[in-house]
Amino acid sequence: MKNTFPLIIAIVIALVALVATYQYVKKQDAAAAAQLRGQSVVAANVDIPAGTEITPQMLYPKEVPSQFIPAQAIQGSDQVKLVIGSKTSVAIKAGQMILWSDLVTENRGGLSSIIPTGEGAFSVSISQGVKSDLIQPSDHIDIIGTFSIPKPSQTTGTVASWRQASDLVNVVLLQNVTVLAIGGNFNGSSSGPGQGGGDLTLALTLPEAQELMFAGQNGQLGAILRRSGATDVTSPDKLPRVTFDSIDKIIGDLDEQRNYRSIEVQKGGEGNEAVPVKINQ
Repeated sequence: MKNTFPLIIAIVIALVALVATYQYVKKQDAAAAAQLRGQSVVAANVDIPAGTEITPQMLYPKEVPSQFIPAQAIQGSDQVKLVIGSKTSVAIKAGQMILWSDLVTENRGGLSSIIPTGEGAFSVSISQGVKSDLIQPSDHIDIIGTFSIPKPSQTTGTVASWRQASDLVNVVLLQNVTVLAIGGNFNGSSSGPGQGGGDLTLALTLPEAQELMFAGQNGQLGAILRRSGATDVTSPDKLPRVTFDSIDKIIGDLDEQRNYRSIEVQKGGEGNEAVPVKINQ
């Protein structure tokens, strides 16, 4: 009996550990499933050219993870009713989410009527990167900024002291920003790239507008046009701060990364998946 008691204790402890492990794994699986659980948004069932009046046959419900749904996405049966009969201001590809900024109707109001909930419209001059006349309303961009860093012996009490400094830094300021208007065009009336240009009016939260206003007053801004449908956001700790001291290392790292490119692979009925492929063997 004395010999079997430790064995019984060991079996009980092992069972408790097994149950605890099972519950932990089950909890983690549930958390992962909740994160990937999609919400229904309105998407295009077929390619829809710009200026097309939308019919029910052109639409279908598409499940998208919550973290990837932009504020301008159309959701719910009540909103779908408002979309029917509206005209598209830009071309929409099959499978692409339809945004309020993609539409224009006869009774539509001014710019304020297309600003997403929780954001505001902020106009900014972009001097670097993609030209503004190549951008259309509802496009998405990333914004980078270049600033002069004051030397330790300099004061930062005036803007001039910043701009006279010789040490520069280039950083990514905002990612996946929705363009509401280019110049005076916010509903596609300029009929596409090459016929517009001017300041970009962006959908921003109040803190984002503060950041961009400060950046524009104290440095130069550049815009990178995103591929249609791209919504990914890179973690800030993976984005380099480009300076004169760091650029040699950054160039080497980027050269290595350019050996890899992402291609889209069809995964049965689950849609496309981006897969990294080494292009220089």
